[in-house]
Parts: sequence; C-alpha cells; structure tokens
Amino acid sequence: MTQWMVKATMALLLVVDTSSAFAPTKTSSCRASRTELFGMNRKARRQEKLDGQNRSRPNTFYDAIKDSEDEEKYGKDTESMQRIKGGANVPEATKAPSKNKKTNLELEEAGERLPSEAGGVGESVTSGASVSDANTQDFNDLTRPDISTMVKDEATGIERIQQGSNIMDVVTRERVKLSDLGPEYRLAQMFPGVPPEVRAKYRFDNWSTIQVPEIMEKFKAAALVPRKSETTGETVMDFPPEPNVSDDAIDFVVANRDLLGFKFKKTLGRLKLRSQSQGNRDETWEARRLWKHFWTLENHISAPFRQMLLDGEKRVGPNFGNLDIKSYCGKDTYERAADYIVLKGMVAHWEKKVRDAEYVESTPRTRKNFMQILTTGDPKRYLPDPPILFTLNDVTRVCLMAQKMTAEFVNTPELFDDLPAEVRFIEKALAIKGGTALRRFMIEDFCPAEDITPAALREGLRRLDQQLENMQIDPYADMKNTVGRLCDAVAVGTDDARDPYEPYLVNFSQDGPGYFQTYTMDYDKESLVKFLDNAKRIEEGTAGPAGEIAKQVSKEFSSLFGFNRKPKKAVKTDKPVTYIPPARRACNRPHNLGWLDMFLVEEGLDDGKEDLGGKWDLSEVADDEEEEFEEDQWEEISKKTTFTPDE
Repeated sequence: MTQWMVKATMALLLVVDTSSAFAPTKTSSCRASRTELFGMNRKARRQEKLDGQNRSRPNTFYDAIKDSEDEEKYGKDTESMQRIKGGANVPEATKAPSKNKKTNLELEEAGERLPSEAGGVGESVTSGASVSDANTQDFNDLTRPDISTMVKDEATGIERIQQGSNIMDVVTRERVKLSDLGPEYRLAQMFPGVPPEVRAKYRFDNWSTIQVPEIMEKFKAAALVPRKSETTGETVMDFPPEPNVSDDAIDFVVANRDLLGFKFKKTLGRLKLRSQSQGNRDETWEARRLWKHFWTLENHISAPFRQMLLDGEKRVGPNFGNLDIKSYCGKDTYERAADYIVLKGMVAHWEKKVRDAEYVESTPRTRKNFMQILTTGDPKRYLPDPPILFTLNDVTRVCLMAQKMTAEFVNTPELFDDLPAEVRFIEKALAIKGGTALRRFMIEDFCPAEDITPAALREGLRRLDQQLENMQIDPYADMKNTVGRLCDAVAVGTDDARDPYEPYLVNFSQDGPGYFQTYTMDYDKESLVKFLDNAKRIEEGTAGPAGEIAKQVSKEFSSLFGFNRKPKKAVKTDKPVTYIPPARRACNRPHNLGWLDMFLVEEGLDDGKEDLGGKWDLSEVADDEEEEFEEDQWEEISKKTTFTPDE
C-alpha cells in the first residue's frame, strides 16, 4: 500500500475528533512529524485542523513558504537554518521554489494542467484529472501519441493510458478522419442527419407501441451480413468479424439514434446478465455479441463528435480568461458549435464544483453526515497533493471566468447565431423556469422563429444528448445531465415521453423482464471489501468515549494496511475456511454462484476451463478449487491490538 494512501486513510481519524492510537517515536526533524502517526494533545490538534481549513494547494506549497520565511529570518546558510532543516551536518534536501512559480489556481487560470503527485494527470479547466492516465504535457505537445495507447510505468510496472492528440476510430483503429469535402460535411459528421430514403427504411414508425424484443430483432436484422461458416462452409447470416460493422447497421442506428442510445445499451447488458444468471449459455452468448456490436457502432458513430470537441478543448483551454473570444474560436460552424459545447460543459462542471464546495465548507460535520460530506464532490481532493482545485474560493474564481467567456460567446452574433437550432435552444431554455413555461416558449416562440416543428426540435435534442453520453464523464457529465433533463421536460404530454426500456431498467421485481440474480463472492484477504466486512459499525451514542473509537478504527486500519506484524504464536490447520459475508451486505442473496465466470475462456482469462456448451453448469464453477499457498494454511491465534513503528 502506497504511503499516500496510508496518510489519507489515517487522516480520517482526525475528522471524527479522536486521538491517535499510535505511539510517538523519535525523529530528527520537527517538520517531518505528522499528527496521524505521533501523539498530540487536543488543543494542538484542534489548532492544526483550523490551520488546515480552506487549503486547496499541496502541503509542499506551504512548506516552501515556511522555508522562505525561515531563510529570511536566519539567513540561508547560517547554523540556525541548518538546525531547522534537521542538523548542521545534514545537507539541504530541497530549496524554496522561485517566486515566479505558479500556484494551482494560477495554473488553472492559465489553461494548464495541474501536477499530480499521485501519478496520472491533473485537471485543467476543460478536462478532468485521472490517476489512470500516463503523464503527458499540454495538448499541443508533439511527444503525445497520435491516438491513445497503453504504456507501462517503468517504476511500478502498472499499465496506464497515454492520451493521444486525436480520437481513435474503433473500426479502423486509426485516428478519426474528418471529411475533406468541406465544413458542411464536417457539420453533418458532428450531427449526423438521416437521408429520407434511410429514414423511410429503418426509422421506427410505431414508437408509441413498440416493445424491446421487436427493437432487438430489427437491429439484429440490420447488423447481420452473409458470411461463410468456418465449421460447415455454408453461407450464413452472422455478425461481421470484430471490430467491423456493416453500412446497414450504421444506417439503422443513425436513423433511430435518439430512440436507441444508452438506454438500449443498458437494456442489452441486463438481458445478457439475465440469461447468464439463468445458466443459458447459448442465449447469453448471442446477447453478448449483440451488446458488443452496438457498443462498437456507438463508438464509431460518435467518434467525429468527440474529435471535434477535443479540437475545441485545444482552442479554448489555453486561452482561458481571454474574453476576446473571436481571436481564438473556430471560424466554421462545426468548430464554433464544438467551442460552445466545450464552454457550456466547462460552466456546468465548475458550477457543480461550486455547489459541492459550498456544501462541504458550510455544513457542520457530525457523525450522522460524515459519510455524506466525505462522498460529496471529487474524491481526489483527499489525496496528499490534490491534482484539482476544490476550495470554494478557488472554484468560484474559475467558475465566474467560465461564465463570462460563455456569455461573451453567446453575445457575439458572428459566433452563435448560426449554430444548429438544438444547440441554441439549450442556451435559451436554461433561462426559463418551469416545464410549462418552457414548452410554451418552444411551441409558440422558438419553433416558429426557426421554422421547425416541435417534434423535430425534440428529436434534435435527444440526438445531441446521445452524443454527449459518449463523452468522458469528467467534465461533460454535468452538461449531459442538464440536456437529458431538458429532453424529458419538452417531451411531457407527447408520444416521445414513452419509454419502452423502463420495465427492464427500473423494475427490480423477480418477475421483471430485466431481473437477474446477483450473489456475493469471496474476496482477497487484504481487499477493501473484506476490510469493510470486518469493520464494526459506529453509531452515535453507542461507541463510547472518543478514545475507544480511535482504538477501534486504528485497529481496523492497521489490519487493512498490513500493520499487524507476525503473531507470536501460530498453528497450522487443515480445516477449510468457509467465508460467510455479513448479513448487511448479503441481503439474503446466495453466495458464490459463479455464473459471472461463464466466458472466462472466450475472454482469455482462464485457459483451463472446459467449454461445456448449451446449459452452463453453475456448480462446476462454484465448486472449482482455487490455488492455495502455504501461508494460506496458517491461521492466527493471538494478535496484538497495538503497533509501534519501532517494532
């Protein structure tokens, strides 16, 4: 377990106002001691908490400020300064940064990414932080790969995603190719239209009565192509080899894009899991292929949209704070549409961060709302050196500037007035309060002025909503949710409000068409699930003195992070260990059914499984013996309840 995770977890002890369960040890540097590991009286601990409030910059930033103050007071190379740094004979480990070093807020306002001490990349105003991404420089860095690729961290051996400078088309496995025929064709790639003949052939004309099985059959009929069977040599109708797709399948999905979307994708996934839980291997395999094929089509069709928004981020991000919008925004319609969506997504993202910061900083912390506060906002703020901004003061400054830039774009007719109608409707609709007033504005004002029907506008909004669904969650999720709610509001009272997927997605009855049986599983001894299973629930009024809470929580943290040393005495046992999940997690579910392992062979995860065909024998998986190691045969019979770093 890495050092930063230990520090972050131990910091939770301070939130519940408990004393440390760890004994102090000697240290040569007063700066190196931490409250999480060394004892501190209540008054000093409370003062440290007050000093630490509203700090959004890394601790190293404040340490550097303190070093600068010490150097000014004692002199850089004096004996007093050497003692402060840990002794006269200890060489200086770090130097205070230059006065020109930018703070995290200044980096954000300059459109740059924040540093990430935890690995990965920090956030920028137009993109989120990710600890799973490999370190890269700015968007225009020539060392970035053309498309995203997997690289291995030389220090840890962990594979990370190195973001490319372009979006990869999942079908061609190359960068997205935008049309060479001109801006109008690129706008059509961004917002795919439907030719009349394609619409007449594939568009659902019975949406008010159609059911999911019929939707699936029509999609499958469009997706299958003639192929020669590898076993019989005969020509059969089958899916094209992955990741290829047929033109008919593309036409079908584009024609019904607003009626399929992520809900159809989720429904296919649930039906696959339903068949799998019932042990029907053949039906599960077909549902799995249909599901994956639709995923491929969605990623392929949305790739140009994602590429254009990535290009928009390259224009907007480095110019954050520059209100001369016309100087850097795109000239063609598709470029300006992308720039507006980037700006609007940026506003929605930072407005959400402002609301989160207001709640966290203004809500008194109690034992009842502890978890609510802990799970509000971006959890990366709890990292030792957060690669994000999260304090109310900082996020408010960024949010206000994003709002000013967006308002300047909207108030510039050359940039905004000729964008697609559904894009401009979003800006006007968000200023109207109430669903009735919104629908009246759409029917009586907006649609007549644009010479379009309300049905066409609703369809355009749903298609835009589906494009946003394929964008990365951070930072576009907030805008996607806003557009989704807008689609629901304008559809009230029309056939468009009908949702045939609802019985599959929100009906949790065992008789529901999308129900599948879940089960509990065995987890590794050092896993977080096992830790939470063994943790005792602390309820207000029942935990006793604060010292008892600290002792209990510290003991559980020590077990999770491996602080418990070897027991003084252990015995070997041949008894099989049967793990019984706690009732609060089991919820009366069966244990270790094993049906999730049905396709280990096909997924290349287990070459030793036998392909049974037909019905899947669930007991064969559930009874499969795992490899056992020598240390697994030993059980602890005595355990120390405390730990000191000197041991």
